Order: sequence, then C-alpha cells, then structure tokens
Amino acid sequence: MNSIKKASALCALAVTLFVGAQPSVAASTLNDATIFAIFDQANMADIATGRLGWKKSRTLEVRNLAKMVVTDHSAVQHMGRQLASDLGIIGTPPDGDASWGSQAQALAKLDALSGRAFDEAYLRYEIGYHTAVIGAIKSTLLPSIKNPQFKALVQKVLPGFEKHLTHTKAAADKLGVSY
Repeated sequence: MNSIKKASALCALAVTLFVGAQPSVAASTLNDATIFAIFDQANMADIATGRLGWKKSRTLEVRNLAKMVVTDHSAVQHMGRQLASDLGIIGTPPDGDASWGSQAQALAKLDALSGRAFDEAYLRYEIGYHTAVIGAIKSTLLPSIKNPQFKALVQKVLPGFEKHLTHTKAAADKLGVSY
C-alpha cells in the first residue's frame, strides 16, 4: 500500500511538473522564447526519467518503453534546439519556474524504489506526465506559439507524445498496473 501512495504522489508531481511550470503565466503572456524553454524542459525531464527507467527496471516492457522515451525525446529536443538556434531564440523559463525542483523530487522518489514498486511508479508517472504534457500543448502552448516554423514542429511531434502515452498504458495494462 505504501508504494501505491508513493506512486500516486509521483503522478501528482508529474501532472504539476509540466503544467505547474507556468501556473501563474497566462496564455496571453506566453511568448515563443518561454514556450521554447518549456518545450525543452519537458523533453529534458522525460529524458532523465527515461534514463532512470532504463537503469532501474528489470522488466522488458518498462525498459523498452524507457529506451523509446529517451530516444524520441532526445531527437525532439535536438530538433527544438536547432530550430531555436536557427531562429535566434534563447529559451527563457517563465518567472517563478519551479519545474526543476519538482523534477528532482520526482526522480529522487522514483530512485528510492525498486522492483515492481519502481515499475508501477514509473509507469504511473509516465502516464501522468504525458497526459499533462499533451493537455498543456493542446490547450495552452500551441495556441500561444507565434512562429509558424515552431508551431509546425510542435504539431509534428505531438503525435509522438500521444504514442508514448499509448505505449505506456499498454505496458501498464500488460503488467497489471492500474492508473
């Protein structure tokens, strides 16, 4: 039961990690530099979490998922950074951004787990995280992006985030992990 409570807390952190990166920032005050920073941080956060999943899990489903997440988010992060460089935009996090502190806490909580408890918490975290990211992209970030090239990139990679969510739920279902 204790690992279930930990996993629920991790899920809550996952949801607030991405969406919480800009709670006081109204969509009307977001600019492309801030959105580039949020986009980059979302990728960096999931790369770090995926690396932890790869390192700690002994379950083939979780390790394959973690490898896919790291590979895909690394590619997306590279594309985003290249475009920002080409456009001369430096990503600027929103004022009061606490996402890195939240990410560090989430990683520490995951890292403290092992075996099935880790796999369950990792899968629940990834489901919560991707659900939050997809929601933020659709409701806040995409409508606020001004640069057409940047908007096209985010629209291009959004199905990848959705694919991660689908694969994570499938892995959870296969392992009997509720979410």
